[in-house]
Amino acid sequence: MKISLKGLICAVVLVAVPGLAYAGFAKSEDAIRYRKAVMTVMAQHFGRIAAVVKGEMAYDQKEVAHDAMVVKAMSEVPWEAFMFPGSDMGDTTLKSSAMKEKDKFMSVAQKFESATQKLAETAAKDDLAAVKAQFGEVAGNCKTCHSTFRKK
Repeated sequence: MKISLKGLICAVVLVAVPGLAYAGFAKSEDAIRYRKAVMTVMAQHFGRIAAVVKGEMAYDQKEVAHDAMVVKAMSEVPWEAFMFPGSDMGDTTLKSSAMKEKDKFMSVAQKFESATQKLAETAAKDDLAAVKAQFGEVAGNCKTCHSTFRKK
């Protein structure tokens, strides 16, 4: 049984992070758990596309389009949780520089969102070569953010 995109988002918000209203955090630990849950879902679906791009899995346009839509939806969700005061401390890999350089961080986030939007649009068409190219664009955005704002 396939989970709808709306259902997936609800599951992330309501199950993975119990007690939270969307984008409302009582404490920094809540923001950290929320963004970790979002990133876990995003990584799972992006990883499925990666397997297709690398030739490890057969190309199924509908599955790739579904995974790309989930990645796009998740890419729009976590940014407020990154900027919640104190959420750069504790059980997190977020560098404090993300908060100190909020405009730079949000610019990188916006580029990532834009790239995931293009990936979803590309994946909706039946063109694996175009998906591979746009996948690389999204992966590059991931790398930029992680190398700049993620603790090793």
